Amino acid sequence: MTTDDAQFLERVYKLSDNLHYDVAANQVTVYKSQNHWLQKLFRKLHVNIPEETKVMLDEYGSFVFQQIDGKKTVKEIGALLAQEQEEAAVHLYERLIIYLHHLETEENWLILVANPARQEHRSH
Repeated sequence: MTTDDAQFLERVYKLSDNLHYDVAANQVTVYKSQNHWLQKLFRKLHVNIPEETKVMLDEYGSFVFQQIDGKKTVKEIGALLAQEQEEAAVHLYERLIIYLHHLETEENWLILVANPARQEHRSH
């Protein structure tokens, strides 16, 4: 594990305030708005483009998603996942880092609450 990965494990995330999702039987469904200007234009031209789409997370994704509370570190979430799903322990943190990075940067579903690596740089 690299130094960057080790620092990533100390991050704390919370869910974005404007994220619309449901949880049923421990499965998370996220509703994504389809409001890009091009999608709106095609809708006006009567092209069948839904105003929102559903993203249904799998068992691991749903478990991780439900642990994101603005208090737990990535490392703590990983430990909980390993306890809950033994088979998830293979390459656990590498996969978890990729998943959370995607949710933060590509989906914009997460907000970084605490990043201890940045706090260390400020104190020097």
